[in-house]
Amino acid sequence: MNLPGRLTRTTLGDLLGMLHREGASGILELVEPSGSRAGRSHRVFFTAGLVDDVETDHAHPPLGELLVREGALDRGSLATLLRRLLVEPGRRAGEILVTERLANEALVGAALRWQLRARLEALFRLPDGHVRFHVRRGRERSRLSALLTPRDFLHGRRRARAEGGSRATGMLREEAEKEAAYRVLGLEPGADAPSVRQAYRRLAAEHHPDRHPGASVEELRALVQKFTRLTAAYQAVSGK
Repeated sequence: MNLPGRLTRTTLGDLLGMLHREGASGILELVEPSGSRAGRSHRVFFTAGLVDDVETDHAHPPLGELLVREGALDRGSLATLLRRLLVEPGRRAGEILVTERLANEALVGAALRWQLRARLEALFRLPDGHVRFHVRRGRERSRLSALLTPRDFLHGRRRARAEGGSRATGMLREEAEKEAAYRVLGLEPGADAPSVRQAYRRLAAEHHPDRHPGASVEELRALVQKFTRLTAAYQAVSGK
């Protein structure tokens, strides 16, 4: 597998697509080549062609704060989490949340996946980088770690081979995706901001996993998927 040596010769979408098609297990490393951040490294971890971790110093919401923001964790539980992280800095926040019963496993898993997508999203904004790929050794995935599907890291991404395509086609695709997001929220395309917020809050409250304490594992998984789709649709039409 021959990868281009520089990000300017391709796109991150093409690199991820190539590694997915190869079923690669290893580490894609992007090293910033110049400026005040020259030498800064970012890593995307692959297992059998799927992304399961991203290491970058670009800012992203800590897991506890993300859950508080989404209404899945109260401030008291967040304080407990932060105290435990100070006492046991080697432990992962997700493991503490579940073992201390501060949040259920399905919600933590959904938040980890959102967080992983946010870290990967930051890498798509890199203007350039030296491209390297390393064989992966001695790294075990946590039971609570996230795993991104090709739709998460390839869908809608810019590809070098598509650069000559019609800009209008891209705009039409973007409009179609936004229209679909309105439909997920049960709204007509172009609904105003208050209607969008109201619809999201109503549906999120209805499908929030914590509102269904007696749900089976399969039902809980479906609720988490629905809640994730609702949040993604809200972000798509509100720009948040």
